Amino acid sequence: MTTTARAILAGGLVAFSIWDTVAQKFYGFGEAVDADKFEIKPDFEEKVSESRSHLDYGQARATVILPKPTEVTVELSASSVKALAMQFQGLVEELTQSSGSQTATNLEVTEVGVWLPMGHRNISEAGLIITDSTATTTYVLGTHYKVNWLRGEVMFLAVAGAPAKADTVKVTASWLAVDGKKILGGRVAQVRCHLRLDGQNMVNGEAVEVDVNDVALGSNNGFDFLGSDFSAITLSGKISGGYEIRFPQRSGD
Repeated sequence: MTTTARAILAGGLVAFSIWDTVAQKFYGFGEAVDADKFEIKPDFEEKVSESRSHLDYGQARATVILPKPTEVTVELSASSVKALAMQFQGLVEELTQSSGSQTATNLEVTEVGVWLPMGHRNISEAGLIITDSTATTTYVLGTHYKVNWLRGEVMFLAVAGAPAKADTVKVTASWLAVDGKKILGGRVAQVRCHLRLDGQNMVNGEAVEVDVNDVALGSNNGFDFLGSDFSAITLSGKISGGYEIRFPQRSGD
């Protein structure tokens, strides 16, 4: 039992159990993530019957409060791929590549001054050699071409001695393995899920638990990758399965 605090200033972590559209069931709760906001906002509509009597014209003869759907808003600070996928209404897929190498492989210079794909990501700087089609002339990195190593792209420059448009060059290169994720944005309009907050009132250390059942979350705010401050992921939606708030250590009011 704890002494009832006179106010609540809570901290906590939020977890999601997301609906699997293929298996037609909720995945179950995974690891909790950092959140800066977990707000439940009840709503109502007030109906008023106004008098038309000359004795009290315009006054309320009867009022009733009708409940409306309750909204939950979650603001995530964590940059997990799953959280970002919810922000961008996307699907998460693997981004993988095995390490490897190639020797004197033909590459057509389809354009000069634009980035051309080399066929693999994560190119190693060591051992990269680009020559003309006869392997007689070796082009110089930084003089005749530039490389985006992570994307695996090469740009041939419009300078004397560099390959011209429609030329064929030979590329000797190696690349490192890739084990990452990618988000296919705009594929999932909503995220149907259960939510829960495991937190603590910082005033007196009392545990606080919140369960939100069956809510469809969406995001209509922007995400600024180049913002001057930390970018938040904001999701909101109407609760359709009810919600429960618990204070498991409180026996008083």
